[in-house]
Amino acid sequence: MSDELIALFNGQGQPIGSKGRAAAYGDGDRVGLVFVWAAWRTSSGVARTLLQTRSRPGDPYLGSLDAPAGGHIRAGETPAAAAHREFAEEVGIALTPAELVFLGQQPLQYTGRTAMQFFYLCTRPVSLGETAFNEEVGAFVEVGLDDFDSLVCGRTASIQGQARYKDAPDETRPREVTPAAFAAYSAPIIDAIRRSLGAIRAYLDTGQLDEAIWTRPTG
Repeated sequence: MSDELIALFNGQGQPIGSKGRAAAYGDGDRVGLVFVWAAWRTSSGVARTLLQTRSRPGDPYLGSLDAPAGGHIRAGETPAAAAHREFAEEVGIALTPAELVFLGQQPLQYTGRTAMQFFYLCTRPVSLGETAFNEEVGAFVEVGLDDFDSLVCGRTASIQGQARYKDAPDETRPREVTPAAFAAYSAPIIDAIRRSLGAIRAYLDTGQLDEAIWTRPTG
C-alpha cells in the first residue's frame, strides 16, 4: 500500500487532518474517496455511461467494472480537486468546472475500513476513442445507463456494450457485461453504485440534484 499523504474526514464530510495512507488504514481512520461517473444523453435522448475495468496490480477488485475514475483525496486537496485530478489521470481528459457536477456524499464502512465517499458526474460525452490508459485501467466500456442500472439492481442478467482494451487500443469490441463484473464488491459498495445511478438518472432527467438518494432507506 502506498504511503502517500491522504486527507481524513469526519462523519459529516469535513476534513479533519491528514496521514500516511498505510497508517490511516492501519489506525481505522475515515479516509476520503472520490468517484467520478460519466453519463450523458445522445442526440436521440438515450442515456449512455462510461465504465472502467480495474487493472492495478494488487487491487482487491482487479478485473471489476467501476466508475471511470476514482481514488483517494490527497492531503490539502478538496474533493472537487481530487475528482478533476483523478479523471485526468485515469481517463486522460481534463474537465472544465462546468463539466463536473457534485452528486452527493455517503459514508462507507466494511471489513474494518472506514471512508467518506464523494460522488461526481462528468456530464460531457466521452467517446471510447479519446480515453487514455494507465496501469490502473485495463479497458473502458460504454453501455446504456438504463441497461447498467437494470444489471446492478438485479433486473437483468446480461447487457451489451462496446469496449476499448489496453492491449488493443485501436479496436473497439462488443462486450457482454454480467453480474460477475461486480461480484468482488461488498454490499455497501454495491449500494453506493446503485445510489450513484439513481442520482445520475435524476440529474439527467431534471437537471437537479436529489440529496435524499444518499440517505433513503433501501430494501
